[in-house]
Amino acid sequence: MNAKSSTIREQPNSPSKPPLLRFTIVDLSGLAVFHRAYINEVLDELLFSGFSAAMIAFSRELGSELYSIQMEGINYYFRTKEDFILVVGMYPRVRSSSAKRFLRLVYEIVHWEELEGYLNKAIYFQTEEFIEKLEQLILEFQIKFEHLIR
Repeated sequence: MNAKSSTIREQPNSPSKPPLLRFTIVDLSGLAVFHRAYINEVLDELLFSGFSAAMIAFSRELGSELYSIQMEGINYYFRTKEDFILVVGMYPRVRSSSAKRFLRLVYEIVHWEELEGYLNKAIYFQTEEFIEKLEQLILEFQIKFEHLIR
């Protein structure tokens, strides 16, 4: 994974104060296989991805599923599938139903059946096709909810 992936992504027409602050895909070992931040990053991507995987593992040990937590004024929402965790960080003014909808939309653009064909499944999340679809989805979300962050 390229260390530059945690930098702020400039997208045309993207709001200056985005409602979606960061999005990460983590494998269950704690490795971030995809990460984008839309604010100045003070969060260590590796530490955060390991923490996310540990929290999911801990919640499963308790017999439940972790759906969200709040830290440092940011709400984090989780969705898991197979060996991966989708994590989105949003301003608290974005409703949880909108965050869950975003995660559902991301979930739907992943071709989960294709992952089986990859020796290293994390490579799928670096493909041009996936990144283009995801960044378009993020841009649409940022524009739709920018009114919440003025």
